[in-house]
This record gives sequence, C-alpha cells and structure tokens, in this order.
Amino acid sequence: TKSMVAAINKWKEEGGEKALSVWKGVIANNEKVAECFFKISALASQDPEGYREAIAQRDEDESDTDKADETGDGSKGVVDKKRKETADALGTTLTVLGRCFMKLRASMRDMGSRANVPLEPPQQTRILDETAGLKGVHGCGVPGAGGYDAVFAIVVGSAARRRVEELWKNWNDEESGSVVTLPITPENVGVATHIELPKS
Repeated sequence: TKSMVAAINKWKEEGGEKALSVWKGVIANNEKVAECFFKISALASQDPEGYREAIAQRDEDESDTDKADETGDGSKGVVDKKRKETADALGTTLTVLGRCFMKLRASMRDMGSRANVPLEPPQQTRILDETAGLKGVHGCGVPGAGGYDAVFAIVVGSAARRRVEELWKNWNDEESGSVVTLPITPENVGVATHIELPKS
C-alpha cells in the first residue's frame, strides 16, 4: 500500500495540471458517493419506520421476481404519504449511488493507468463489472489503495447478497483465481457499555 500511495503522490507532483485535474475528478466522484450515503443515513433518521419498510419492501420485491425494478422507488404497498416519500427518496438515492460508483471506478482506473499503479487491475474489473450488473447491487469497487487482494459490493437485501455470494463463490478466473466472500451487515448498536460481562 505504501509503495502504491508513494507512486500516486509522485505522479501528482510530476504530472502538472493534467494530473491535478484527474486527481480533483477522483475526489469529486468520491464525495458524490459519500453524499449518497449521507442522504440514506438522513432518511433512516428522519423516518425510521418508513425506512425499514422501504428496505424490507425492496428485499421482498427482489426475491419475488428477476425483472428489474424500472421505477426504482420500492414503494409498493406503502400507503402512508411520508413513508412513500421515504421509499421514493431511497430508491432514487440508491440509483444515483450506483451511477456514482461507476464514475468513481472509471476515474480511479484512469488515475491508476496514468500513474502506472494497479488501483483496479483488469482481473478485478471483470468481476466488478459482473457484480455491478446484478440486481440489488448499488455499488462495488476495490477498497483501500487498490491492488489485487479484495473487492467489495454494496447490496440491499438478502436476495441481492445471495446473488453476489453465488457469483463470487463460482468465480474462477485463470488470472484472478477464486474469491472468498465475507458478508457484513450494518450494526445499529454502536459502542455499548456493560456493567457486567454479557452472558454467552
């Protein structure tokens, strides 16, 4: 990681205005991704029940059919106006999130190519493109400073997670090899203080 970061910094210093322009593009795309997550977090805070219903409905819709949800609103069955607004906003934000991730990945590949650093190697591009095309996936990429050791996917719902797990489990590229999945779900508790040790 240190050598890759050093190579990027050297490229920035020696690349002049063009390097600076590419670098600013990466930052801008990264900030757009972060903005989507902030919006999703705000929706969950402003209407917790509506948010939970919208997430559950999206998961249910994706489990029932393989047809893509063209509206992206995930609001079927939501009768309360506020909850429908939450579901609509969530669907829109998730759609934008997916597009932002695609732009971020493209800008990272461009920077990596210019700096001769494998931020998203071709082997990972292949599996990420396949992953991004799965229903319920709203973003994917290479974590950290890049390299060959890991990829990630942002999914909503258990059905989408199963699709990703199935793809990765059966992935066997001659160049990139196999993939081991590590499913992670959100934790709403945060830091907890115990007066006594919790019983096992």
